[in-house]
Amino acid sequence: MALTANPSLTANPFEPTKRSLRPVGGPKTRFNQFGLEYGRLLNDDYVHKKFLTVKYAGKGQSFIFNGKGTLDFKLGADKKEHPVTSAEVKFITNVDGTNLETKFDSKGVIRAWANFGTYNIGRIVNITAKVKTNNAFNYLSGYLGVEHQTRQFNVQARLDLKNGNIPHLNHKLTFNYDRFQLGAVAKLNLHAQNLARYNLFLGYAERDFSVFAEHVSRNKTKFSVGRLLAGAIYRRGGNDYVAKVSYRPEKKDQVRVKVGAVVNVNRDTVIRAKINDKTKLTLSSKFRYNSNLTLVAGTQVSLLDPSTIFTNKTVPIPLGLSVEFNYA
Repeated sequence: MALTANPSLTANPFEPTKRSLRPVGGPKTRFNQFGLEYGRLLNDDYVHKKFLTVKYAGKGQSFIFNGKGTLDFKLGADKKEHPVTSAEVKFITNVDGTNLETKFDSKGVIRAWANFGTYNIGRIVNITAKVKTNNAFNYLSGYLGVEHQTRQFNVQARLDLKNGNIPHLNHKLTFNYDRFQLGAVAKLNLHAQNLARYNLFLGYAERDFSVFAEHVSRNKTKFSVGRLLAGAIYRRGGNDYVAKVSYRPEKKDQVRVKVGAVVNVNRDTVIRAKINDKTKLTLSSKFRYNSNLTLVAGTQVSLLDPSTIFTNKTVPIPLGLSVEFNYA
């Protein structure tokens, strides 16, 4: 059956159905994996890997900006520790209905996204694009993508141009039925004509618990079994209790287990803890002082060898701090 434009939405099928002159936040332009909640709960706000992280967000009359900077201490060739910093900043604005986002970082990488809004081409689709280069402009990559959303389906298709001008076709599908959710991602290398990604997931959610199973491909040149994961979340009293099991056939330690908890002490304080099968315990505490300032602190220690928490480094314990300023 032929697809026709819906005249009730727009007379011109290639005319955007929405236009806005105000910044509306970051454009939805990233072809993320499934973003399963158990993974987010086991990663958010754990800041022990960097000594200090400073995040900030604000806005002007016609734009929004946000960014972060980090400070850590690393061993150099002289066997001495030296401070290592990084920084990045993003600007987001909206020009005649098109969301524009640019990101610059201290490595010289420049990224630009455009969300052109929704169009009626027989089906309502959202069109996005990205360009990535550096401050020397000696390489270029990017993509052009479309997304179609219904009550039960989300379909994304994207044509990528990677380094070396290698084209890839990305396709992502998620399907919701009752309490079930099914997802699939396929990435085709159009030059080599092989699957470079083939991921699947299945989820089931109730009010108090959710369970997930996921396959994440590893081999980019031929089909093989990749990483297999299973996760579960149990919710009680406003808190989350999380478990994750992974099987990695390419690793020596093939089976890994991780459990964690997210405890909301009150509206302003959250405590997180997780431990893996190697008894590595990671802790984090997040405190919102007010709507503009949030503080996070985290650390990590091996319960089998607690003495490892004391080191001879510049920062004598594995401590991470984060300060978040928000005026957006």
